[in-house]
Amino acid sequence: MAQESAPVLIKRALKRQCPLCGRGQIFRSHFAMNRTCPNCHVVFWRDPGESLGAMYLDYAVAGGSFLATWAALAWLTSLSDLALGVIMSVVVVGSLLACYPFTRSLWTMLVYVSGGIERPRMQVIRGSGGKSASRVTGRGAR
Repeated sequence: MAQESAPVLIKRALKRQCPLCGRGQIFRSHFAMNRTCPNCHVVFWRDPGESLGAMYLDYAVAGGSFLATWAALAWLTSLSDLALGVIMSVVVVGSLLACYPFTRSLWTMLVYVSGGIERPRMQVIRGSGGKSASRVTGRGAR
């Protein structure tokens, strides 16, 4: 369960940082999401179906940008229906592409708050000479 406050978690999501440690980046590039945090090695999304929630956020972005564009164009211009459709389509696709990493980051934060992302377990590795070292396995306890 999340120990950080809501404003801290939202700030991390908007900065596309790990919800757990706040230092690792969730994305390698605009569209390529890291599987694990480069800093604390926590797995962001364990199951393939967890991306479905981010698609709901994408749907909200698309619907909001469509309605805002339609209202502005209908009120301020007298364009044909075809022109309105083309402009609204370009705006919706552009907003989805621009907001892609933010919707994924917000959904990752929601998965963390719901308990789907846990701190990775430490694993003791026995070395030669009786010395032991710890390392992060990247797997949270479930």
